Amino acid sequence: MMLLKKILLLLFLLPVVSCTVIQPYPDNKPVRLIYYNELNVVKANAGSCKYLGPLVSSEGHWYSYLFISNEDLTYGAINDMINKANRAGANVVYINNNIDFSTSVTLLGQAYNCPVELH
Repeated sequence: MMLLKKILLLLFLLPVVSCTVIQPYPDNKPVRLIYYNELNVVKANAGSCKYLGPLVSSEGHWYSYLFISNEDLTYGAINDMINKANRAGANVVYINNNIDFSTSVTLLGQAYNCPVELH
C-alpha cells in the first residue's frame, strides 16, 4: 500500500514540476529569426554575414507535452533558439524548418553574424 501511495504521488508531481517552458536569458542581445519565406534578407546580406554553424532548438518532452499548449511549446523552442544564437555569437538565424514531433517542437536553423542589423 505504501508503494502505491509513492507511485501515485510521483505521477501527480511529475507533470507539475516538468511544465516550465524555456525562457530567454535576461542578458540576450537581439537575434533575428528568419524563416524560409524571408530568404531574400539573408541573400541580400550574404557577402557581409559570417556563417557560424547549425543550431537546433527544442521544447517539450514525452512526459510534459500534455500539460503545455502548442503555442507555449513553440515559444519555448524559439526562446531556446535565441539563447543558443546568443551563445554562438549570432545575430541572425535562418530557420530551415520546423521538425514535427507529437510531443515537442524542434527548430533547425543556420546561425550567422551579420554586421548590419536586420531587425
